[in-house]
Amino acid sequence: MDFDIKPSVLDLFAAPGGMSQGFKEAGYQILGAVDNDRWGCETLRYNFGKDGTKIFFEDIETLEIDGKVDVIIGGPPCQSFSRVGSPKIQHLTKNNIRERLIDDTRNNLYHHFIRIVSLLKPQFYVMENVPGMLSFQNGQIKNQVIEDFHIIGYKSDMQILNAADFGVPQIRKRAFFIGNRVCLENPFPKETHYNPRRAPKNNKGQNELKSYLTIFDAISDLPPLEPGQGTDSMEYIQNISLTEYQSWARAGALKLQNHIARKHSQRDRNIFATLEPGQKMTDLPYSLRPYRSDIFQDKIKKQSWDRPSSAILAHMQKDGLMYVHPDQKQARSFTPREAARLQSFPDKYVFKGPMTQQFKQIGNAVPPLIARHIAQTLRRFIIPLNKPYLEIK
Repeated sequence: MDFDIKPSVLDLFAAPGGMSQGFKEAGYQILGAVDNDRWGCETLRYNFGKDGTKIFFEDIETLEIDGKVDVIIGGPPCQSFSRVGSPKIQHLTKNNIRERLIDDTRNNLYHHFIRIVSLLKPQFYVMENVPGMLSFQNGQIKNQVIEDFHIIGYKSDMQILNAADFGVPQIRKRAFFIGNRVCLENPFPKETHYNPRRAPKNNKGQNELKSYLTIFDAISDLPPLEPGQGTDSMEYIQNISLTEYQSWARAGALKLQNHIARKHSQRDRNIFATLEPGQKMTDLPYSLRPYRSDIFQDKIKKQSWDRPSSAILAHMQKDGLMYVHPDQKQARSFTPREAARLQSFPDKYVFKGPMTQQFKQIGNAVPPLIARHIAQTLRRFIIPLNKPYLEIK
C-alpha cells in the first residue's frame, strides 16, 4: 500500500472544519468542503484554502456534484434524533404508528448525505451524530441508518465514542457511523485515555492508558481576562511551564487569536465569583438564583480546573453561562479560544465572524483529535486514488 499518496476527502456539513482538521493531521488531503453557513465557510477558507481545498458555499439539498474521492465525512443535522424530537417519538410509539423515523422531514439533510455517498462511491464514509438515536425505539433508528447504507452498497457499523477517551479535554459523547464498500470489517479507534475517577476500561492500567486531560491541562497558560477584555490577536504569556497539550496547541501559532471575553453584568459576575468550581446555580441560596431552579438547573455552571470540560455546545452563542471559567478572579465565561482548545483545535486554527458565530461554529464542530484517531485507524485500509477530483455541476 502506497502511503506516499494522500487519501482524498470530501467533507459535507463541513463548517467549521473539525473533522477535516483531524483528517488533515492524519495525512489526508481535504479535496472539498461543503456548507451553507457564510461565516463557517470563511473559517474553512482561511484554514484550508492555502492547501488547495475547494470550499463550496452551497446548500446540500440542491448540490449537484461530480467526482471521485476516497472518503466522505460529515455530520448531517438530524433534529428528530435529539431531545427536541422526543415528543414526536413518544407520540408515534403510543399510537403504534410504524413509520420510518429516519424519514421525518427534519432529517432531510441525512438523505442528501446518503445521496452524495451513493453518487461518488468513496471507499469509506464517516458520519457523526448525536448518541440519542440509540435509545429511540430500542435502536430502530440506528438499524434504519445501517440498512439505508446497505442498500447503496455499504457495510456499516456504529459506536458511541467519548472524546475524552481520545485525549480531548472534554466529556463529549457522539455516535459515529463508519461504512465501507470494499468488504472489510469497519475499524474503530482504540481509546488512549481513561477516567482516573473510575476503573480503567479493558482492565488496562495507567501504564497503557493516560489519564483524562483537564481544563487546567488545556487552558491554564492563556492570558487571564476580565469580562470584555481581549483582542483578536495578542501575545502569549512567555517563559512559563507548559503542559504537553499546551505545547502542542501553540505549535505553529505566532499570535494568540479569538481570545476575547464576553461582557457580563455585575450580577452575573458576583454569582460567578460565589460559585465554587464544579457547582451549579442550584448550589446557591434561593435568594441568589436569577432563574427558576426547576427549569434551568444547568443554566449556570462553573467548570473545574481538575476535570475535563462539559461538552462544548453551539448554545455557547447565546450566553455561555454553562461554561464559567474556574478562576474566581476572572469571573467570566470561556472565550472562543478557550472553547476551541477544549475542542482540540490548535491555536493556529482561526475562527472567522462575530463572537456569537465563532461560538456557534466551535460548538457544532467534531473535535479534531477524535477525528484524527478515526482517520488514522482507517488509513491502512485505504488505497488512494491517483487522480481524485470534485466538480460542481
